[in-house]
Amino acid sequence: IACKGLPPAKRLAKLFVKRIYRLHGVPRRIISDRGVQFTAKFWREFLKSIGSSQGLSSAFHPACNGAAERANAMTEQYIRCYVNYQQENWAELLPFAEVAYNNAVHSSTGLTPFKINTGMDYVPMPELPKQSPTSMSLTEWMNLLKKRVGKYRK
Repeated sequence: IACKGLPPAKRLAKLFVKRIYRLHGVPRRIISDRGVQFTAKFWREFLKSIGSSQGLSSAFHPACNGAAERANAMTEQYIRCYVNYQQENWAELLPFAEVAYNNAVHSSTGLTPFKINTGMDYVPMPELPKQSPTSMSLTEWMNLLKKRVGKYRK
């Protein structure tokens, strides 16, 4: 979740509900680093109130949280491919990096995270029509989109 600076624990709890809980439900366990926002009493009480437990990775040893570190490395790799020269547009690229990551087959499961989460295959958007005298009308483009979505729903 892109944030300006480290969010305080109360803001972190709100972000958790807004961005994680609404899509995935309550996790049984959350493993985090030892940042102050994760060790704050408010955050610990919040996790207890929703029935989650917390695990902290070893200080100065981020490799303990290997899955998160691999996901972070992959996200950096995706963004590096597309970020502008000034490296100021990376936050805008996060949704695209997320789509790329969630639709790559992972060796540990043989499936994409999207398929695991939803039970469905990802349906990509068709290319937007080009602005030219021969481009398709919006109606034609919408019909193409419906046709593609229908193909994946069967």
